[in-house]
Amino acid sequence: MRHRALTRPSGPSLTRRSFLRGAASLAAVPLLPRLAMGRAPAWNSRLRLAKIGVGGMGETDLGHLAAHPGVSIAALCDIDARGKQALAGKYPDAVWFADWRELLAKLGDRVDAVCISTPDHMHAPIAMTAMRMGKHVYCQKPLGHSALENRRLAAFASAHPDVVTQMGTQRSAMIGRRHQLQLLREGAIGRFKSIHAWSDRPAGWWPQGQPRPQGSATPPEWLSWDLFLGVAPERPFLPDRYTPFKWRGTYDFGGGALGDMGCHILDYPFLAAGLGLPTAVRCDATDATDDEYPTKETIRLRYAATPQTVGPIEVVWYDGGLRPSNAALGIPDDVDIRSNAVVVVGEKGSMLCPLDPEWDKDGKQIKSDAPQAWDPSGKPMALKLYALNKRDHWHHWVDGCMGKANPEAHFAFAGLLCESLSVGAAASQFANRDLSYDAKALLFTGVPESKAILQKPYRKGWEVEGLQA
Repeated sequence: MRHRALTRPSGPSLTRRSFLRGAASLAAVPLLPRLAMGRAPAWNSRLRLAKIGVGGMGETDLGHLAAHPGVSIAALCDIDARGKQALAGKYPDAVWFADWRELLAKLGDRVDAVCISTPDHMHAPIAMTAMRMGKHVYCQKPLGHSALENRRLAAFASAHPDVVTQMGTQRSAMIGRRHQLQLLREGAIGRFKSIHAWSDRPAGWWPQGQPRPQGSATPPEWLSWDLFLGVAPERPFLPDRYTPFKWRGTYDFGGGALGDMGCHILDYPFLAAGLGLPTAVRCDATDATDDEYPTKETIRLRYAATPQTVGPIEVVWYDGGLRPSNAALGIPDDVDIRSNAVVVVGEKGSMLCPLDPEWDKDGKQIKSDAPQAWDPSGKPMALKLYALNKRDHWHHWVDGCMGKANPEAHFAFAGLLCESLSVGAAASQFANRDLSYDAKALLFTGVPESKAILQKPYRKGWEVEGLQA
């Protein structure tokens, strides 16, 4: 079997070329010689997979990938040693590691692909290292933590299409969401005027809006705290504070609600509009701190016009329970706009694109993930139906590794989208200010301190070739 080249992101070629020129302007990603990249596996019938991060969503990813008949689990890795005992019976042949660097160093020639389900700040270091070794990579969203990381990952993936990549936006495989993309691409509501998206997160899932906690404690035996910190600056361990899954609201580790849900909600509208990189951003919030994102915020990202938009376009993000009024979106007042969704306002009307279907207590679907649209007078618009097949997001990537499919959430597109999200998240640290984004220099114009956020340095000893400014 041969590896198959990735399908390039849709949209105007000028936008894509401009994006890659911007990446090159920061200095080209230092590439390994072609022969050192790692050869395509001598395919038999199975893809040998290393799973890095096996708790929470990591266990979900592992289960889906292991269910593919063409996958064998070669290695498991987690900073929480309790996972080894919990999963030993399910994957008896897998070699266990705590440190992903040791895994890749020792099993490099016995692993064909890597799946990464760690906290956000470790996505890019692991993904870039694996790609430079010629491994296919599935990485949970958001792709990178900083603007620089996202750009470098996208540029590398574009330059090496034999390395098959996929971001973990599993909802993008849902029939209803793919239906949304088809309709938007085909002009069901005309050219885009604005995009509005919102999430109820953090909604108690993790802490936000709090100052950096004081004190320290000894990490439990089963936790490798230094490996959890990874590329992030040193800070003391505190029980029940950062891990498990309480890190997302902390600047050093996560992207807040936008980093958590933006990839799921904004990916298809972003793709359909052919957006490039933002030119300006503003975050309105009241309780951002020196350590954590605010509990609720509105972020406005501004983009240059594309052939799919009426003119320069604004993407507006709301979280923490904030959401726009139906009237502002051109939607009738009696329509439930739900807790995680996006509305695209176009020339011909407004389209509501839900994120997930809803189910009642008996397991019956009570709301569809299919889109709804209304014309400017508030009258429902008839939307075309498409015959779309079911798709397993995880298996689609495996099939891509085997040369049988082209994953659409590949890093060339995912990095472009996630650079926008990282710019929006960074604006939270400069709240209530109008900021211009200098995409070439990768910082906010006139705000030199933004460089350390948008091009974050790594902790000494954790540098990764290809990801340094």
